Amino acid sequence: MDMPKSPAVMLKEELKKRSYELLDIYRFKDKDLIRLRNVLTGKVYLVASEKHVTDITGPNDLNEFIDKLLSKIKE
Repeated sequence: MDMPKSPAVMLKEELKKRSYELLDIYRFKDKDLIRLRNVLTGKVYLVASEKHVTDITGPNDLNEFIDKLLSKIKE
């Protein structure tokens, strides 16, 4: 029987599909700071999320979260 995946694990797997590696999640009272690495360029980014990773409720919410996160990255 498979264990349900945590939001952080789901985020890591989905980012991998988009050529990003999840390095760290720093939790603050009102947001998370997420450190990502673009696997194609090697560049590392520190991006503030509008909500906590642990508040992700499902696949649609996860995709929306990632879209907002990646839209803040300036390549």
